Amino acid sequence: MLQKNNHHQPVLLEESLKYLAVKEGQHYLDATFGRGGHTQAILDRGGLVIALDFDQEAIEAGQENFKQAIADQQLILLKENFKNLQAVIDNLSKTQAINLAGILFDFGTSSEQLTSRERGFSFSAQEDDILDMRMDQDLGVTAGELLIVLSEKQLTKVLAEYGGERDAHRIAKAVNKIKKENPNSLKYSRTLLAIIEKVKGSRSGKLHPATKTFQALRIAVNDELNNLELALPAAFNVLQNSTALDKRLVCIAFHEGEDALVKRFFRQQSNQGLAQLLTKKPITASQAELSTNPRARSAKLRAIAI
Repeated sequence: MLQKNNHHQPVLLEESLKYLAVKEGQHYLDATFGRGGHTQAILDRGGLVIALDFDQEAIEAGQENFKQAIADQQLILLKENFKNLQAVIDNLSKTQAINLAGILFDFGTSSEQLTSRERGFSFSAQEDDILDMRMDQDLGVTAGELLIVLSEKQLTKVLAEYGGERDAHRIAKAVNKIKKENPNSLKYSRTLLAIIEKVKGSRSGKLHPATKTFQALRIAVNDELNNLELALPAAFNVLQNSTALDKRLVCIAFHEGEDALVKRFFRQQSNQGLAQLLTKKPITASQAELSTNPRARSAKLRAIAI
């Protein structure tokens, strides 16, 4: 029996399983393992899973929570960036027969990452919380260090393009002012949160005023859009070369830039006759899911059959 994780709620879970069309005994790649919610559901339906994550904490939690599935060779869990998935599958294929029937990407941030004070994703910052935001702790630059090295113009572009932040220039200007007075203070979450609150005011509505800025910095620190641009053709190539039947590629995006990349790539493959679009419009969360998991409100699922 696998240990269930009651804290993390995977988004669009039933929809993901529907479009993956999970079949017993077939291999599936969960390219964004997180806390393993989607992996667990695939295993429950008899699928075999290869799971990747570049967050060491996620890997350690997965090794504990899924130790029986790993021991039973139902799950292979690896610390790896999903942009390298082609190399992962090629390497595994040297010692075992792996024909992937589906690949799933969920580009969201896990609840554990968002609420961890040590990781710098949280809006509930204390005095000494480091503004980190690295998914992979082996990456060199934290979000706080990025604030220090980016010019006002560069930061404005990051916040606007990656976060859709309308007050990008005002926030960047305020950051630049602090950088001149006390640059080291920008390494702490509380400094950025104070800047944003001063520029945008205190919280009103569903979104925290820092949401878009934090999202933009997270994407920049982890080079997420570039990783996605590398991963999509690699995933498609792996599935094309697989001898499994009814192969599926499913992506869940939370950011307009991510969704645009997925939409464009899927349409290109469909227009060339290489894949069938299963979702002409993105699938979004039901009201029932939103009532229990508000994080799902910006999730968009797209899928193709290969």
